[in-house]
Amino acid sequence: MEENEKIIDQTLSILKRKSLEGYEIFLEESSHFEVESKDGKVETLHASSSWGLALRILKNQKVGFSYTTSPLLSPFELEKRIDDAISSAEVTSSDPSYDFAPPLRTPLLALPIFDESLEKVSEKEKIEKAKELEEITLSADPARIKKVRKASYQEGKSTVRILNSNGLNVSSHLTLVSLSVMAVAEEAGESEMGWDFDFSHFFCDLDVKKVGEKAGRMALDRLGGKRIPSGTFPILLDPHVASEFLSLLAHSFSAEQILKGKSPLKGKREEQFFSPLLSIIDDGLLPEGAATFPFDGEGVPSQRTILVTDGVIKGYLYDRFWANRERLTSKKTQIESTGNSQRTSIRFPPVLGTRNFFIPKKDTPFSSLLLELNKGLLVEEVMGIHTVDPISGDFSLGCSGKWIERGERVHPVKGVAIAGNLFELFKNIKMIGEDFRFFGKIGSPSLLIEGVQISGN
Repeated sequence: MEENEKIIDQTLSILKRKSLEGYEIFLEESSHFEVESKDGKVETLHASSSWGLALRILKNQKVGFSYTTSPLLSPFELEKRIDDAISSAEVTSSDPSYDFAPPLRTPLLALPIFDESLEKVSEKEKIEKAKELEEITLSADPARIKKVRKASYQEGKSTVRILNSNGLNVSSHLTLVSLSVMAVAEEAGESEMGWDFDFSHFFCDLDVKKVGEKAGRMALDRLGGKRIPSGTFPILLDPHVASEFLSLLAHSFSAEQILKGKSPLKGKREEQFFSPLLSIIDDGLLPEGAATFPFDGEGVPSQRTILVTDGVIKGYLYDRFWANRERLTSKKTQIESTGNSQRTSIRFPPVLGTRNFFIPKKDTPFSSLLLELNKGLLVEEVMGIHTVDPISGDFSLGCSGKWIERGERVHPVKGVAIAGNLFELFKNIKMIGEDFRFFGKIGSPSLLIEGVQISGN
């Protein structure tokens, strides 16, 4: 920490000598640990740490960027990084929308996202987590689960600090731990895979038994898959598949896409656009969220943003640049950053993105969703969702799952496809379940959708 303070002081000293309209310093220190078990032994064990300093400068309404991953910079090398940022600004276009965050008006919220006891957990305990996960997965059905892939434990720790010429100075710590496993079930020459995971900010919250058993059960349940007749049927998206479709929809709430005219949601604020059952929230303060942090990639305090309520569009997602752009072009003085700037890497400047983006759960049990589905397809996996155009929303995707009749599972389904439109999908929600789950920073419960085209036999 003392070395970091020295580097920051040197950086500030150099920046203040330059003829600039503003500057921003982003410093991140992180460490990562991963262990993978195979056949009861350590297959891989990897530990690493990283350090990075990123700079943004503002000159003549142009923004420049540079970075370094070396904490052992001499003052001469540090000044060169700063000059690189200034040089990069010279070849960009000027825009009055560029600026840096103001200092905090109120203290940042204290969030439960750092496990102080993690450093006391031995490497042996972490290795045992991975081994236990493999063992539990195999025990789901020793006769048919022949092997386990990627039974792993991972953890990450990070410290972020942001300072700028406006007087902003914020910092915070984060820990994130996770388990993941993939089971392979075999029977009568057929092989199927099932997977599961768990994550938390706290080591003691990880549930090895739940993850292993679910992965094994998923692989077993997929054995014996059949095709089904083509037709239009209701479908039930499980939380994973629902979250994948929601991740595509998130693109349309970006102010960048709105202002560029690339989102069907443009001009739809306060309109009933989706099913009246649907609400969507983006929340950077959610205690259990993977993307939870007190501030965003620019140092703007995180917040909870209501995007959809009962199918009505209530807002969009902004960072400072796109909030400024909309304010300048539309004269809407109330537009502010929603705390949605994110850093994908120290090597790139911040961009607009989602935080914890999710559909809140309802109180409908999964069994009731199956009964309401009656005759249709429970979709548990889709293939090629990255190929969907988030602007038009049209899709045709291979999928697998279970065929349901009279609310009961009849047989596994594979080798079929569903086709439709992303926006129509969320307009045609008939019921929402209580089985909410996050997959990374996107979360959803199960969603029952009215008639969807299925291509089978």
